Amino acid sequence: MKPFLKAILFLVILWIFDFLLRKGLVANFIPFQLPHNFTMLFLFSLFAFSSWLITKWFCKKDKMTLYDLGISLDRKNRFEFLYGFLIGIFLWAIVSIVQSYTAGFSWELRANISLFNILYGLIFIFIADLGTELFTRGYPLKRLEDSVGANAAILVMVFFVGLKSYSFDAEGELLIYSILIPALHTIFFSIIYFKTKRLGAALGIHTGANFITISVFDLRIEQPMQAIPSGILQSNVGLETLSLTALQLPWVVMALIFSIVTYFWWTKNKRITTMYNRH
Repeated sequence: MKPFLKAILFLVILWIFDFLLRKGLVANFIPFQLPHNFTMLFLFSLFAFSSWLITKWFCKKDKMTLYDLGISLDRKNRFEFLYGFLIGIFLWAIVSIVQSYTAGFSWELRANISLFNILYGLIFIFIADLGTELFTRGYPLKRLEDSVGANAAILVMVFFVGLKSYSFDAEGELLIYSILIPALHTIFFSIIYFKTKRLGAALGIHTGANFITISVFDLRIEQPMQAIPSGILQSNVGLETLSLTALQLPWVVMALIFSIVTYFWWTKNKRITTMYNRH
């Protein structure tokens, strides 16, 4: 089977696992509910583990190793994860603050802040993002690069993530943003993966970004038994009173700017190497 078809097969298989495990279908058939909604944490962990096993199986078929895909616990990956985690926290915190100005609200402390909820949220987010990175980076990007080149591989993955993000429960502006923002994020996460040739930095930024936007600055409507506990800060006005465009546009602008910056960072060494080879 050609690399391109292998990548598509990999994505389809994990898409099915994603629908069954992370979208909650399997949860409907579990006859009991674990405390603190550990059921969803278990299912997200199962998806991450399944992603790792499926990646390993595809690598074995291609006579590759996980290390060839930059999936390891080596020193460089650990360092790049930490570095990326701090970058994710810093950049997404800035955008969260800008978001409050564009939408016209202030952040305020929640009354029920819990250290357990914060740590639990961080663990949940890391596991969820690990599953996503194994799903949409690593093997499929490498195989797509081998088949159609890195630039086209990113475009294919952007299309796939956009398609995967489609929701029948959303419509209008909400549907556009629910597709556009993940698709734009895919651009710079993929570039970071191609640049570093490891999963650590992309996973770190992904985890830091979601930690800030879920466990610190949190615009979700608080509900009992939600998968990730409410964050530290919340809006001082009702979410339904805020402009969707004013809320989402800062994330779109940030994603565009970050994509452009990482693209030039990625191609810088390529240009230098090309000039050096010509001389």
